[in-house]
Amino acid sequence: MQHNKFLEGKLSAVLSLTIAACLVMLLGITTEPNTAKGAAAVTVSATINESVTCSNTQSSITFGTLTAGAISTASPSATSSLSCNSSGGCTLNVQGAGDTVSPGLYKAAGTTTAQLIASADATLAAGTEGYGIQAATSSAGTGAVLTLNSKYRVLNNQVGGLTVTNTALASSSGPVASKEVGVTHKAAISALTRAGSYTDTISYSCTGN
Repeated sequence: MQHNKFLEGKLSAVLSLTIAACLVMLLGITTEPNTAKGAAAVTVSATINESVTCSNTQSSITFGTLTAGAISTASPSATSSLSCNSSGGCTLNVQGAGDTVSPGLYKAAGTTTAQLIASADATLAAGTEGYGIQAATSSAGTGAVLTLNSKYRVLNNQVGGLTVTNTALASSSGPVASKEVGVTHKAAISALTRAGSYTDTISYSCTGN
């Protein structure tokens, strides 16, 4: 009897182990000890410096000889390129030198009196003094839309007047890469405009918004 009880115990133990092994296989239960004692977080950081750049394709342009009977367009046009990674975008500014006080095409005093062909928002007419610029964007570049200052977004014989301080020419609301603005210069004179050599120095600069 004792021998039978011993065999029954052994068989019961083997049966229990067999059932346990089957449950492990069927349910995916693992008997490996959980060795994890916690988790460590790793923070990854980086910094990107702000960059705002602009350049111009032309260092000089000319009207040639102005006559009272026509509205003249300088050649070639000036093209400015603008790039920035500022989250708020960037602005391309324009500034004319004029006579340092007022904007325009300026003839310094020499053998004759100094003269300024003033620059102002206007519709130019042959025989009437006037000078200004027109601006247009191109399809070049990528990124946010480049929006022109409405005073310079004009056509035909309309012009926007320059200023002797920075004035926004175009701006974006987000990052841009190699966006372009083309500027056309127009002028007209009267029969009384004094003879001489006239110049204006136009500067372009850019800032992040």
